[in-house]
Amino acid sequence: MHYSTAVLANIGPGGRRGLLQIRNRPMIEYVLDAIPDDTDDILIFSQAEAMEDYMVVAERFGARVEKSPPQGLDIRFQLDPIFRTLSTEGCLILSCDTPLINRGVTGFLRDVITKFSAAIPRLSIDRDEFVPAAYRVESFIKAMNENPEMKMVDLVKKVSNVLYISVQSFKIFDEKLRFLERVQTQTDVRRVEKILQSMEQL
Repeated sequence: MHYSTAVLANIGPGGRRGLLQIRNRPMIEYVLDAIPDDTDDILIFSQAEAMEDYMVVAERFGARVEKSPPQGLDIRFQLDPIFRTLSTEGCLILSCDTPLINRGVTGFLRDVITKFSAAIPRLSIDRDEFVPAAYRVESFIKAMNENPEMKMVDLVKKVSNVLYISVQSFKIFDEKLRFLERVQTQTDVRRVEKILQSMEQL
């Protein structure tokens, strides 16, 4: 199976949150570092006003930058046009503001869709995490075509063979589940910098 990875960088004012500096690197670079080596295509989806800034990062990772859907839409309506731009069978979806994600997590999500239509982390009995997650593109485009107005929480119920994964299962790759932490403020940046420093000292 051929895979793409799409990193959503359309969040925050002007879509520039992924460019927040963490230890003198744009935060999105930590996410790009976590993408499996055998990924066929890497895309960064950015708001129009930030695309040029992300292109500098993209060049270093062999990625390309595409214009993202409008911010604030339900995740289904963000993924719909993204899936339709892809030429691969599967897609790993990541967010630019999760710098503590690692290749154990991303590789696991991606490998699941060799046998399932999607790999969706479940944080609790009634809360699914649609990003990060992995999807079979054709299965979801079909469901989107048949249910053009349906939000993601209901759309996934229209797709067969979806695997919901207890978040506790990820502890084998990330004991403290830090991959779910999102960085939104400078306080978050300082916390993550301390975590990265402590991880280096292990």
